[in-house]
Amino acid sequence: MRAGLFGGTFNPIHRGHLMAAERVLDHFSLDRLYIIPCRVPPHKFPAYLAPAGERMRMIQLALPADPRYQLSDVEIQRSGPSYTIDTVVHFRTRIIPGAELFLITGMDAFLEIHTWKNQRRLLELIQPVVVSRPGSGPTPARDDAGRLDGYIRSRLSGVYHYCELGTCWREAGGSCIHLLPTAPVDISSSRVRQRIRAGKTIGDLVPDTVNAYIERKGLYR
Repeated sequence: MRAGLFGGTFNPIHRGHLMAAERVLDHFSLDRLYIIPCRVPPHKFPAYLAPAGERMRMIQLALPADPRYQLSDVEIQRSGPSYTIDTVVHFRTRIIPGAELFLITGMDAFLEIHTWKNQRRLLELIQPVVVSRPGSGPTPARDDAGRLDGYIRSRLSGVYHYCELGTCWREAGGSCIHLLPTAPVDISSSRVRQRIRAGKTIGDLVPDTVNAYIERKGLYR
């Protein structure tokens, strides 16, 4: 089995999250993709974090009717900060032992992975998929590859090497890091919250079901 773990605050979930999830599912032929909202983010602290139950409900409303998508509350149920290594170990030992696991993360988040708890062990247990958002330059994908390559060699390990046309780095021990460019989408949860506070519409940023839920509950105002 091939399974993806897609964690984050999802505060709120938006169309960019869903586009990235669909891209990873298709590109890596995943059997399952677990969406994992965190209880307490260890590396970022948004000005307002909606209650866990509200974020869970918005994810439920946003996910397509596709059995490959699974919503997990493993980090919501855990007290304290949500460390990725703990979640990965949980899935490997309790949920899907023996599965090939992929960790979906954005470029900015991955460029801090050297600060994550037990990052060396984490990279042995899972294959990161760095989802980038190409800019408007002439060679954005190449720029992202160069940026990621420099980071891997300087912060993680000099023994990783390019393969597959610069979209994958492999380490001698078998560890693998993937780069997956996606269509440029100017959407973020912070932008959604800013629009709501400014009294502007967000229908182009979130699914209609999520938009209606936010309005009904008066979230992020």
